[in-house]
Amino acid sequence: MIKNTHLYNIVFSRDDYMEVLMKLENHQDSIYPVKAKKVISNLDHATSMEDRNPYNEVLDELYNVMDVLHIERVDRPVQSAFLNVREILDYISEIHQKLDDINEIKRGIKKDYYENQEAIELISCLHRDRISIDDIHELKYVALRFGKLPLSQIEKIKYFDSYPFVYQELSHTDQFAWIVYGGVEHSIGEIDNIFSSMNFEEVKLPQFAHGKMEEAVAELKAENKTMEAYLQELDQRIEKVKEDNEEQLLGDFWKAYRLKELYKKGKYVVDLKTKAAIYAFSSLSKDEIEGIVNIPGLTIHELPIDTYQDQGVEGPVYVENNAFFQPFECLFTFKPGEKFDPTILAGVVMMISAFVLLGDLGVGILCILLSLVARGNIGKLLQRVGVAVTIGGLLSGTVFYSMSLYDSIFVVGTNYAMKIGLFFVINIAVLLVCSLVKKVTKRLIKSKGGLSWQ
Repeated sequence: MIKNTHLYNIVFSRDDYMEVLMKLENHQDSIYPVKAKKVISNLDHATSMEDRNPYNEVLDELYNVMDVLHIERVDRPVQSAFLNVREILDYISEIHQKLDDINEIKRGIKKDYYENQEAIELISCLHRDRISIDDIHELKYVALRFGKLPLSQIEKIKYFDSYPFVYQELSHTDQFAWIVYGGVEHSIGEIDNIFSSMNFEEVKLPQFAHGKMEEAVAELKAENKTMEAYLQELDQRIEKVKEDNEEQLLGDFWKAYRLKELYKKGKYVVDLKTKAAIYAFSSLSKDEIEGIVNIPGLTIHELPIDTYQDQGVEGPVYVENNAFFQPFECLFTFKPGEKFDPTILAGVVMMISAFVLLGDLGVGILCILLSLVARGNIGKLLQRVGVAVTIGGLLSGTVFYSMSLYDSIFVVGTNYAMKIGLFFVINIAVLLVCSLVKKVTKRLIKSKGGLSWQ
C-alpha cells in the first residue's frame, strides 16, 4: 500500500529551532525535511540557518581535557539536550587549573630530582679522583666549575690553550665527559663564556656536602627517594581528578557531539529573522506533526505536494506492506504521485507459480540456502520463493528434476524446461502489467486535478 504523502510548512519562533530539530530527529523515518536552499528562492529576505557551529569550541576543549586525563571516549546513549556552553568551558578551565597546579609542582620536583642525580654522579667522580669537597669549599681566589661537556666538544678545548684556565676530565659516559675547569676569579667570566659556547652544563655541589662523600651521596639519595614518593602521590591526585570528572566529561562530550551534529541540520531550517520554518514531507497527519513538535507559537500549513517541483524537490514514497510481502517491494520502483502498489499481487503470483511450476525438493532447499548468503530484500524474496518451491517439491517428490523419491501427489506436466520458462513468462508479464497500471493510475489522478509530483 502506498501511503499519502504531505508537504508541510512548519513555522515556529527562531529561538526554538534547536528544540524543533531535536524533536524531529526522533522521527527521521517518517518526516523528511527539505534543504532550505531549495525553497528560499521563492521567499524574500530568507536564508538558511547555517551559522558557525557554537559547539565547535566546547567540543574541542572536551577532546583536549579528555586526552590529557586519558579518558576513552566510550559511546554513551545520551538524549539530545541543551548545554550551557559557557558553564562547561568554565568547568573545563577549573580542571585544567587543577592539573596545571599539580604539574607545576611535579616539574619543580623533577628538576630537583635531576639535579640531585647529577650531584651524585659528580660526587662519585670526585671520590674516584680523590678530590676533597671540603678543599673545594675552602678555595679562595680560584673558581672551579664542575659539570658535563658533550664528547663531540672535547677536541675544541685545545683551541683555547692561550686562555688562563686549567681543566681535567673526571669520567666519561656514552654522550658526555665529566670535567672540572678553573681559573682565577677575576677572569672566570670569560672562561665560562668559552665553555658555554661548547654546551657545557654546570652541576653545582650541594651546600650540605661536606666531610665524607658517602654521607653526602646517602643524603642526596634519601632526598630523591622522598621526591619519588611525592611524585607518586601527585600522580594519584591526577588520577583522582580523572575519577571525579570522568562521568561528567563523558556525558558533556556526547551531548555536545550530538548537538554539533544536530546543529549541522540547520541547512533544513529557513531563517525568517524572528521566525524560522522547516519544509518537510511526511505521511503523518497535521495533528500528528503538531503533537510531535508541541511548542508554543507553532503553525503548520499543508502545501500542494508539487509546490517545489520546479526546484527539483521530490519527497519520499511511503510504501507499507506486511512483513511477509515487504521483500517483494524490490521488484518495483515507486515514483512520486503513484497510488497503485502491486507488491502483494506480484508476490502472490510469484509464489503460486513457483509452487505449481517449479515444485522440487532439491531446488527449493537450494534456494533457501542461497537466501542465507544473499543480503537484504533479495535474500528474503529468495527465501519465500524457496519455501514455495519446497512445498511444491513435497507434492511432486522430485529432487533437481532428475529423480523421484516417491510417487507424485500433484504434478503439472513433466516437461521441466517448459515449466521453468512458463514461470518466467508469467512473472515478467505480471510485472509489466503492474508497471503499466501504475503509470495509468498516476496519469488519471493528475488529469482529475489531484496533487501530483513531477
